[in-house]
Amino acid sequence: MKVNLILAASLAFASAAAQADNVDPASAKAGITSNAPKNLARQHLGANMLQYDAANQAYVPTEAAAAWLDDDIATGWPAQTGVQDYLLALPEAELVNNFCISARSATGTVSLYAGDEAALPGAKSWTLIEKDVPVESINEKLGRPFGRFAKYLLIESNLTESGPWYSIYVYGERAATAYHIQERAQPVDPRTVFGPYTNPATSISLSSLYAHCKVATAGGDAASWNNAIDDDPSTGTFVAATQNEPGLAIQYDKSYAVQRVSVLTDAGTKGKLEFFVENAAPAAPAAGATTSADDKSQYIKVANETAALGSDSTAAAPVAAAGSTSTDLTKQTPVATVNFDGSTTRASVDFTPTTGAMLVARWTPDTAGTPLNVRELNSFGNLALNDYELAPDAVAEGPGTETSGKEEIPANGDGKTALPPSIGEGLPAKTAFIPGVPVFPPNIPFSP
Repeated sequence: MKVNLILAASLAFASAAAQADNVDPASAKAGITSNAPKNLARQHLGANMLQYDAANQAYVPTEAAAAWLDDDIATGWPAQTGVQDYLLALPEAELVNNFCISARSATGTVSLYAGDEAALPGAKSWTLIEKDVPVESINEKLGRPFGRFAKYLLIESNLTESGPWYSIYVYGERAATAYHIQERAQPVDPRTVFGPYTNPATSISLSSLYAHCKVATAGGDAASWNNAIDDDPSTGTFVAATQNEPGLAIQYDKSYAVQRVSVLTDAGTKGKLEFFVENAAPAAPAAGATTSADDKSQYIKVANETAALGSDSTAAAPVAAAGSTSTDLTKQTPVATVNFDGSTTRASVDFTPTTGAMLVARWTPDTAGTPLNVRELNSFGNLALNDYELAPDAVAEGPGTETSGKEEIPANGDGKTALPPSIGEGLPAKTAFIPGVPVFPPNIPFSP
């Protein structure tokens, strides 16, 4: 499908303007951002990542997909040195308009191409979006937004020195608040959808706009509070140093069993960030966990074996009212603590699952009065990719049709789901887009 670039850009700007016009002033004042774009490069939306194998002239699964396409800002995988090509396959063509990568400093460049088919690198069907962007600047959105309908993005890196990449961001016309989390009609094995590399436990962040949560307390202008959960590592929310009151409070849409938190902040940050799960159901006190912000916290094992994390705890305590964060924290024990020593910008901590409707943080800096800039904060609970998916709030349907928006993974002859034996064999027929359930592998052509 060939689309005029000027028309595509006009549609992108018109869509953004329409979304901005729909923002309720009172909601904006309360920090409820409704027009922040949804990151499309996520397995919970059906996106997948493959790497080009020059020896076999085919795209193959890569462990990078598990770290770069989950929702955890602290899980990383190193990009390889030299010229490498990574194929990001979206479940359907989208109007995309910006891109960035959250990565540690490295040396080299990144080029971006868009296309309507999964062609091999160098094919004429690829449209160049940006050429030779320095890696040191890739943590910010591209300075020149683009407008292009594409189903595939080709990320070509040329690195002389490598470091871990933690997350890939592709932005389009859809707002993050236009999505919702829903339970699958039946559990799936993500390996049958994305191949062998997934991190089901860190694929769906509870502290996200698409999960319909919000920042109820933070520092500075309330209109910027939700920057901490907006899928944009270049924006942030300042958290003041406090003693007995929360410096940051994130209100979920309901109670969850929270068990992991990941944070991205600024370079040189030094201090202690303590987490509390408020409004918890009566239970034995959870064992506190402490971690240092070092490399060990930035990698988790890629899941080749998946397991459900338990049932949703919607029957737990009711959701606390916005702003009800006046509990004296000096009388409570944190469920987890992150220590920043200035050597890195990100950290994560796992702790005993604790049920509550609000995640509260207290910041104690090494230098008194120094605020903490939270650029991204992800929290995870019992919503695994096996059992839950993300879907738009409204799916277009024909007159008189009824659908749940779900689809079963195609089965083989004996009724069991199975991953095709290899990538690049055959051209499977195109299927209609069903949110959260793409076909794996994507349509990869034979080598010429």
